[in-house]
Amino acid sequence: MGATENITGSPVDDVIRPIDTVVTDDNVNVNSHVDSHEGTNGNVKVNITNGHVEDLPVDNTSLLVKLSQTIARETEKVDAYFRENSIPAPSFEADGPSDYPALPDEIQKARMAVIKAAADLKDLMVGPKESVRWMAWDHNNSLSLRAVSQFKLANAFPVGSTATFAELAKVANVDEMNTRRLLRHAMTNRIFKEVSPGVVAHTAASKTLAQDDLLQDWVGYCVQDLWPSAVGTLEALTRFPGSQEDTQTGFQVAFDLVDKESMFTALGKDPARGRQFHRAMGSLANGAGYEVEYFVDNYDWKSINENAGTVVDVGGSHGFVSVAIAKKFDKIKFIVEDLPKALATAPKFEGDLAERITFKDYDYFTPQPVKGADVYFYRWIIHNTSDKYAIKILQSLVHGLKKGARIVINDHCLPEPNTENPWDEKIIRTMDLVMLTLINAQERSKEEFETLFRTANPNYRFLGVTRPAGCRMSIVEAVWEGEDYDGAVDAETVAVEAESEAARSAEKAETEASSGNVENTIEIVDAQVANNVEAVAAN
Repeated sequence: MGATENITGSPVDDVIRPIDTVVTDDNVNVNSHVDSHEGTNGNVKVNITNGHVEDLPVDNTSLLVKLSQTIARETEKVDAYFRENSIPAPSFEADGPSDYPALPDEIQKARMAVIKAAADLKDLMVGPKESVRWMAWDHNNSLSLRAVSQFKLANAFPVGSTATFAELAKVANVDEMNTRRLLRHAMTNRIFKEVSPGVVAHTAASKTLAQDDLLQDWVGYCVQDLWPSAVGTLEALTRFPGSQEDTQTGFQVAFDLVDKESMFTALGKDPARGRQFHRAMGSLANGAGYEVEYFVDNYDWKSINENAGTVVDVGGSHGFVSVAIAKKFDKIKFIVEDLPKALATAPKFEGDLAERITFKDYDYFTPQPVKGADVYFYRWIIHNTSDKYAIKILQSLVHGLKKGARIVINDHCLPEPNTENPWDEKIIRTMDLVMLTLINAQERSKEEFETLFRTANPNYRFLGVTRPAGCRMSIVEAVWEGEDYDGAVDAETVAVEAESEAARSAEKAETEASSGNVENTIEIVDAQVANNVEAVAAN
């Protein structure tokens, strides 16, 4: 677009350009510069006789003021909605709500605008030097939070009551002086408050920790397993440049497991850590932007349902995503595939669900045994792998694909820089670093997903990526355009075979348990179980 196009109506604060246009009135040419700015909303002056622009209003408001105006304007929208709907106002006090309710799109948009503007205003007011200075010791937030988590201090006294530092020191089995130091630091993050000298009470944040067991496990996993792994990541990157192996990560450096075992194997051998990981992932899956309904409501399951099609839930653990889809689409049949240790504790469905959802032992690095299904989907699976292994998964799938079969991946998709709201972009990019830190895996951009499919087999045609409004996860889709691999099979026959194999694996697991083989009966530590909070809480 040239400098003379679409000037009318363009916000001056968004687009700054030289004034280089033609005034047609009286055939006077204007080709000069802004003459003057006056006041907060100054005017640009023009003298027609000398070719200068005159009397065009210019918004000369400072960025600081604009941000404060945005905060005030958008906060009023959120506050009005709360009042009109009798929703408790946010508060730092212990009686304040722990989370936001689901909000209409307009109000959620206003809320996100406040979050962004407030963060920008804070950073501008603090300044770059001081921002970087204190960012460098953010790990101290993890230190005091770990103390609260590890010593179970949020549960040390009831909400609504108080405790002294001396009493909390006994709970922590740490001397009173250092207990006080740790807690007073946590209070700077609004976790607890000191209501009188030496006396501690709950806040909204500490109350939430006390009452939300899954959140406690999320915090515990982050500060006990993830934090040390992050510290070891740069050493891993320099020791193993370009490694795609899950035994050469920051996790292995932190816990002396280099080239010995992956994080999943290590957690699988430790029931307490494995359970904490399961439940931590459950907390994440239960968070805003990760609800399974986004996947259920925003993919074309309707056309599959109309044809009574078959869907394979690869790495589907207990099948709760399939259940969510099945409850809305009554003709689709589902085959949930996972390793025997995951399926050994799978629930037994009843009625219509039992007829339409079956389980089948499967390792997704081996040839796909279910042939001729209409859709094969992977939710929170591909991001658990480096490119080397993601490609192997897609190549293994080829053995079961009929022409026209759809392959669907439900994962994060990295946005182009500066195209995402900062809050979500920070979370998505942090998740990308977490995958690097723990298992040398990664989140991917649209182009990187397309490259995976193309590299795995040229007969995959990449269809693109869609991201439902309000969701942090995207729906990535490709179609198989190669020849059928052994043709389609009758879905009912596949279901019977799957049910039989699942029964056999359950019997095998029961035998192993009775013989004392504890390691083999620990449910596999698989993030896919996080798709349903009840599943992780029950195990």
